Amino acid sequence: MLSAAIFLIACSATAAFDPKTFNTTLLNHEVLQRLTPILNSNRTLTDKDYALLNRTIQNLGVDKDLVAKWTDLVRRNGTVPKDAVTKVVDDVKSSTYDAYGDEIGNRDGSVRHVEESPDYASSVVLASDLLSLTSAVASVKETACREHGYKFLDGLIMNKRWALKMFDASAKSPQGLLFGSSYHLGNFDECVAIEDPGYNGVTIEGQYCLATIKWRQKHETNKTRTGRGETLRWAVCVPSACHAKSVASFVSSVLAHTVSNTTGVEVTERDCYTRRPLAITPLDVGYLSLILLFITILFFATLYETYTIYYGSKKESIISTLIISFSMINNMKKIISTKQHNSLGLECISGIKALAMIFIIAGHACMFIASGPVMDADAWDRLVRQPVNAFMLNNTLLVDTFLMLSAFLFSRLMLVELEKRRGKLNVIPILIFRYIRVTPAYLVVILFYMTWLPKMGEGPLWQDRLLLEQERCMSSWWTNILYINNYVNADKMCMFQSWYLSVDTQLFFIAPIFIYSLWRWRIFGPVLLSVAILISLVVPAFITYQDKLDPTLLFYAKEFTDIISNFYFNEAYVKTHMKMIIYFMGILTGYVLHRIQTENYQFSYVLKTFAWIISLVLGTVTTFSVTIFYQEWYQYSALEAAAYISLHKLAWGICNGWLIIACATGNGGIIGKLLTWKFLAPFSRLTFCAYLVNGIVELYYVGELRHPLHITFFTVMANAISHIVLTFFLALFLCLTFESPLHGIEKILLRMFARPVLSDNARKDISAESSRNTSQSKLDS
Repeated sequence: MLSAAIFLIACSATAAFDPKTFNTTLLNHEVLQRLTPILNSNRTLTDKDYALLNRTIQNLGVDKDLVAKWTDLVRRNGTVPKDAVTKVVDDVKSSTYDAYGDEIGNRDGSVRHVEESPDYASSVVLASDLLSLTSAVASVKETACREHGYKFLDGLIMNKRWALKMFDASAKSPQGLLFGSSYHLGNFDECVAIEDPGYNGVTIEGQYCLATIKWRQKHETNKTRTGRGETLRWAVCVPSACHAKSVASFVSSVLAHTVSNTTGVEVTERDCYTRRPLAITPLDVGYLSLILLFITILFFATLYETYTIYYGSKKESIISTLIISFSMINNMKKIISTKQHNSLGLECISGIKALAMIFIIAGHACMFIASGPVMDADAWDRLVRQPVNAFMLNNTLLVDTFLMLSAFLFSRLMLVELEKRRGKLNVIPILIFRYIRVTPAYLVVILFYMTWLPKMGEGPLWQDRLLLEQERCMSSWWTNILYINNYVNADKMCMFQSWYLSVDTQLFFIAPIFIYSLWRWRIFGPVLLSVAILISLVVPAFITYQDKLDPTLLFYAKEFTDIISNFYFNEAYVKTHMKMIIYFMGILTGYVLHRIQTENYQFSYVLKTFAWIISLVLGTVTTFSVTIFYQEWYQYSALEAAAYISLHKLAWGICNGWLIIACATGNGGIIGKLLTWKFLAPFSRLTFCAYLVNGIVELYYVGELRHPLHITFFTVMANAISHIVLTFFLALFLCLTFESPLHGIEKILLRMFARPVLSDNARKDISAESSRNTSQSKLDS
């Protein structure tokens, strides 16, 4: 093959010879083997061949004496026309060829084009690049990959557009490495679009690989938690015949010529991507069939409700109600309704849920943005040190708010039912139907992770993130639906946010013991709950002190590239015994409000003022104190960490407890008006579905990202707002298709088998007057 011969002649000359010492044993045997067919052909090279060879020799900077020495060696090792060799040497001495011109000169002075882009290689393929690439390709042990590598190098010299694209799509000399830029992503789309018939009918396709380069640390004990200095993600575009190990070997060889052997290179199969026909599994087909079945049911149920609105009677039956519960018209009305018929004064719960979820999504967006490809890794470290940005770091407190609201609602509404039924309340159906209500929509999202989500996009980090998530869901999905994934297979957790449901469910199942005790025994009940609160304070503090853990979940960017593998997240943050305090505070808040409303207690002005001051102080301190642990001057103290882990949750529980009580009793003031704003009601109904689908938005964002992001407060907030909008849009779809219809079925079944219903919203009985200070109104039944 002529192009291979031309390239290998030049490369063998530069790789095998030294201007001062000449040793024939250094000549690559494989080079001679590849040259043999050409040398034995006894053919005469054309003017075009001479020009290309001349150009290559000039670009590589080969010494003219080396060419002469090489000529003698070739004459001894193979057959080649003497006039051709002489002409090559003469061409080296000739000055008629301009290595950086646009066209190739001929003997007669005329010009003609060579390939599509004749001089692009001269500008981007430097001699040092070719030398390192040649050596790296030769060191690849995999035969198919090595042969395709040689074809790639041949294509570079002959200015083949596919080869130039493959080189162009790879990352070059790093920019901003000292600035903290650790992601050099090349051009993903240019690489994977490469497809060339190649030689002898062998098609060469582009494969994008993102290698992980680890710099060797001289002082392992002095590692810092900030920045991204230990690793570098480096994109290379290689032929699709190369497997991950070959790519790692190739990158290592290239680096050996530039930065010596002081680095380690890792490339897994997930790090490499090439376009392939979509592979469909039976599980994919089954899931798609399930979705289409639901959509069909929704369509006909919507048609049925449309018919009943215009032509049908208003007579209701169980069958009719069941069908309409699937109607999109009915469900959309329920979601977007701003009416809140709540006689217990719990309208503020909707506002708290909506605002908390909005800021939780923003926090998740910040975490994925900061831990993903960024230009300046230190920018995030500067942001987290500023107290004004503390709200970005308080996802943990906002999640605790949801746990507290769950406990509060269960406590408050169960106490109402115990009063109404004089303690004769069957809790078992409530627990069963709670599982039935939560699990189906949850399972639909899990199955989406396992089937179609990894097939719905592509990008530099797509396989690294999405395939990893799919593998975890395939192995641990059963722990999710049993709500034990925060203890079982926690290192393979499916859906990073799913731990919350497990914690909430586990505590939900033990909560009736404490709630019934509070109703049944006026002394023993509060004492039992107080002991539980005390234990829930001591346990996290003891574990934190003993294991020298962080005081809370600290969002250092390089520690959250994969949040599931974060030590603190996996070993402490997701555990139920580390979250009990805030849940018990919710139960206590429900009990206190029940007593206040039952006894029609009125707060004095002094008491209200004092409570608001204490609440605002505690809320401010718990919100902004977290920035202390990010400061460069902070020295870790196990005692401080142990005190903080428990006391800041207790303080947050007191702050939220008073906020709920104040709003429910009409003492919320401006804050109460904000939290009861009707505009927030629709968003509060979407919070559960938003919680389920938010991970899809975050993973899709980081998987599709083509270029590193420059982090500033504005760019982070702008992206966070877009993530909020996308999350609630997907939540609306999930709620309309699964969550709301199944909720409607649950209510029908509860009315049939477990009256009265325990629901999140206590509705006013038709015959009862609305009152914030009494519990005379009844729950929806």
